[in-house]
Amino acid sequence: MASGIGGAIGSIIGGALTGGIGPAIGAALPTIADTAKVLVDRLVPDPNAKAAAQAEIEQALTLRETALVNATMEIAKAQSTVNLAEAQGNDRFSARWRPSVGWICAAGFGYQFVLAPVLTWATNLAGVMIGAAIPPAPTLSINDLMVVLTGILGLGGLRTVERVQGVPGAMPGGTKG
Repeated sequence: MASGIGGAIGSIIGGALTGGIGPAIGAALPTIADTAKVLVDRLVPDPNAKAAAQAEIEQALTLRETALVNATMEIAKAQSTVNLAEAQGNDRFSARWRPSVGWICAAGFGYQFVLAPVLTWATNLAGVMIGAAIPPAPTLSINDLMVVLTGILGLGGLRTVERVQGVPGAMPGGTKG
């Protein structure tokens, strides 16, 4: 029992440190910066030394945030380079993956909202006619489909903006709109 409690507490603490638990619990835990400021406030009696330590903490946090922003920008630049190389390529496989995923999402929506209800109705009707229970048609996870579809539609919307603005390479064949 003790290992179960210890494991649960470890899981909560580990989740808090990595941001993996809910906002309510995460918001209740102080950040490292807040903790450092409280420690300096309580442990450093000299006002001048306290101000210097607080300034040092602020400078370290600013440097950390700047490094984080720069790393994020580098990742975005790298992804942009990959996207540009993919858009300029003539490989049919890489050029058509978005439309194929779009068709899969469209087929999933068609099945979930048209075919599955009709199949369920038809199998129920057939079951009543023959006097047997027929299992209902399976359903799809619409939440998962929506995540994929909204991502694709967002990318498609950006692609439409590029075509309207006449961005070179946005039109089929690489011509301007």
